[in-house]
Amino acid sequence: MEIIRKATKYDINAIMNIEKEAFSEGIKENKDVFLDRIESFSDGFFILEDKNKAIGYFSSELWNSVPQKGDSCFSLNHSALKNHKKEGTILYISSIAILNEYKGTGLGYRFFYKSVEKIMKSFPQIKEIVLLVNEIWIPALHIYKKCGFIEYGRIQNFFSSAGIKTDGILMRKSVDL
Repeated sequence: MEIIRKATKYDINAIMNIEKEAFSEGIKENKDVFLDRIESFSDGFFILEDKNKAIGYFSSELWNSVPQKGDSCFSLNHSALKNHKKEGTILYISSIAILNEYKGTGLGYRFFYKSVEKIMKSFPQIKEIVLLVNEIWIPALHIYKKCGFIEYGRIQNFFSSAGIKTDGILMRKSVDL
């Protein structure tokens, strides 16, 4: 049975193992970024466990407004400490990943949905949710569309891995009041 719990700094090695497996070079974010995210918004950073093993993570931030597509808020390895605003009305989902062996099981969708649900219950001021996803991550796009997200922009050549550049798709969802 899977458990979703808040991340702590003691989860950093497990988070980095998941990050290493889930993302290729050029897309992986660094350890300090994740520690920064845990410190700035621990209520929006979750670990997914199966049999006491961390198998996924979900990180997010609260912002005061939706930045323009060229804003540094959307850059990989950006500072959550700089961008996070405790009273923000925009939930930005900065990263989600699960280990490869759990992909294709429906677990990614459930983890994403439950994580957002937990945050929404704790932060009723949230009016909108935004995220950025690689155009080639079809399973992730499917999850987000299934949850009601729509594309509202693109950042050309945002992602770069093995010399191949791909667009970042900006997606948003208004929160039903």
